[in-house]
Amino acid sequence: MTLSRKERDDQRRREDILDAALSIFASQGFHGTTMAHISQESQYPLGTIYKYFPSKKQIYHDLVMERVHQLGKIFWEIRSREDLCAIDKLRESFMAKVVFYKKNSDFIKIYISERSTIDAVMIPKLNEKVNRMHEKEIVLFQKIFEEGGDVFKNYPSREMALLFSEITHSVAWASLFENSIPDNGNPLPGNRVAMVFDMFINGVVNQIN
Repeated sequence: MTLSRKERDDQRRREDILDAALSIFASQGFHGTTMAHISQESQYPLGTIYKYFPSKKQIYHDLVMERVHQLGKIFWEIRSREDLCAIDKLRESFMAKVVFYKKNSDFIKIYISERSTIDAVMIPKLNEKVNRMHEKEIVLFQKIFEEGGDVFKNYPSREMALLFSEITHSVAWASLFENSIPDNGNPLPGNRVAMVFDMFINGVVNQIN
C-alpha cells in the first residue's frame, strides 16, 4: 500500500523524534532526559513532539517495541528459509543477534541498564510485551531444534532453545565491548562469536562415527 505524502511526512518526523530521543537517552539516561531535550535535539517544537508522543514513556516504549519487532522479524525470516538446515538456521540466528546488537548498540545498552527500573516499574505493560516476544523467540528456536530431528541429542527441545537464547544474548552483549564484529556487520568465521557457536553446537549435536 502506497503512503500519501502526509503519511510519509508523519513517518519521517516520527522517526526523527525517535532517533533524537535515542541519542539523548544514550548520553543522559532515561531519567535525565526531558521532552525539551528531545525537542532541541530533533529540532522540532515541543508541540510537534507531543503530537506524535504524549510522553517520554511513550517514546521509550515505541523505541523498545520497534526494535523487538525488528529482531523478531529477522528470526522469523531465518526460520522460514527452506534452503537452510536446522544447524544453519541456528547459526544464522546466532550471528544475526550479534550483528543486531552491534548495529543498535546505544539502544541495547540503554535497554539493558534501564529495564529493571523502567520496564518492570514505570511501564509494566511494556515489560509484559517484551516477555511475550521473548517467549515467541524461544518457541521459534524450539521449532528449529525439533526440525533437526535426530541431528540433535535427546535433550528437551525447549531446554535447548532456552539455553541457546541465553548464550546468544550473552555473546551478543559481550560483543558490544570488543571488536569481534567488524563495522560492516559481517561476522568472521574464525572469530570468538563463531567459536562459541561451534562449542554450543558440538554439545547438542549427535556425533555419528
